[in-house]
Amino acid sequence: MGDRLIERLASLLSDVCGAPAAALGPESAPGATPGWDSVANISFIAAVEDEFGVTIATTEALAIKSLGDMAKLLAARGKTA
Repeated sequence: MGDRLIERLASLLSDVCGAPAAALGPESAPGATPGWDSVANISFIAAVEDEFGVTIATTEALAIKSLGDMAKLLAARGKTA
């Protein structure tokens, strides 16, 4: 999982929840990150799908517990940056 991928995801999440992208990292998680609530999580997943051209199944979405988890999911699909 590359730094560039985390930066792109942090930027998307920042747009959705309002937290500064520079303050977000692989350990950032819903509930622990200001503004990242259940509604923001749905918007974040939709933004990731649009940005990376992927579809995230409900079971996959439920397994995402951090920004790093999202990066791992994308990296497994060959979306590294």
